Amino acid sequence: MSDTDDAGDELALWQRVLAGDDTAFTAVFDLHVARVHRQARRLVDSRSDAEDVTAMVFFEAWRKRRSVRLVNGSLVGWLLVTTTNIARNRERSRRRHEALLRKVRIETVPDHADAVLDSIARPATRERVKDAFARLSARDQEILMLCVVEELAPVDVARVLRLPAGTVRMRLSRAKTRLRAALQDEHRVAASPEIGGTAS
Repeated sequence: MSDTDDAGDELALWQRVLAGDDTAFTAVFDLHVARVHRQARRLVDSRSDAEDVTAMVFFEAWRKRRSVRLVNGSLVGWLLVTTTNIARNRERSRRRHEALLRKVRIETVPDHADAVLDSIARPATRERVKDAFARLSARDQEILMLCVVEELAPVDVARVLRLPAGTVRMRLSRAKTRLRAALQDEHRVAASPEIGGTAS
């Protein structure tokens, strides 16, 4: 089956969703849940958080179904942008909560099990990429996620973000340049000797 046929099938499913067919919505969920979860997993610290974000994304898709923007007959672009926004909001809320706890001097013991397992599984290079990516602006992260990681065409990303295609291409080029620069900075820091060592 061609991509055109797939898009037509998804558009037909979404028309049924708009008519209130929850079975059709379940089919849309099954179609995209793995991709949404992968996107969420890149943006939050733990698998359980990624599952929560994924659930919230599809809740929003159902709640806002009449205003959801399909591109080329597919919901995937809207879902990925919504995933990014929800994950960012969740992380901001988490940081505010942690700052409040520190302020009132309430000690907490967070569960780092997932983060520890992930750090063991990842090579040092991937960690440097992750750190460099985290140093980029939210706008640069979004463009790289959609165009490079998720491999959406710039013209489709432009439709989802409601921007001119030329603007998306320009931002993508700049984001790649900034990521390369951030990676070079990370490499220099990793290669430099530790400061403050014991004098011989």
